[in-house]
Amino acid sequence: MPLETTMLCIDNSEHMRNGDYSPSRMESMQDAANLVSNAKMQSNPENTVGIMALAGRNPELLVSPTDDMGKIMNSIHDVRLFGALSFADGVQVAYLALKHRRNKMGGQRIVLL
Repeated sequence: MPLETTMLCIDNSEHMRNGDYSPSRMESMQDAANLVSNAKMQSNPENTVGIMALAGRNPELLVSPTDDMGKIMNSIHDVRLFGALSFADGVQVAYLALKHRRNKMGGQRIVLL
């Protein structure tokens, strides 16, 4: 598999509190983020994954692209719900984070969850 840097953009807006799904929307999103990050890291040992939160006053980069699964998992589970979703601003910040990645030879991916 080719080398990739992936930014996982997580919706942590107040709408994720809704209990209309079991498990909750936030728990389902965290499970999906775990699956995607594990798949990316296992497909190539040099792949990196970054985590962003899209809601609040401004989108926030939680973890810069890294290959440390401990940091990735901790940041996914430490995401707090607050504010409104800033979709367009979040994609712009994710693009900037990918622009400043370590290994510029690989591909870039933005995954919105």
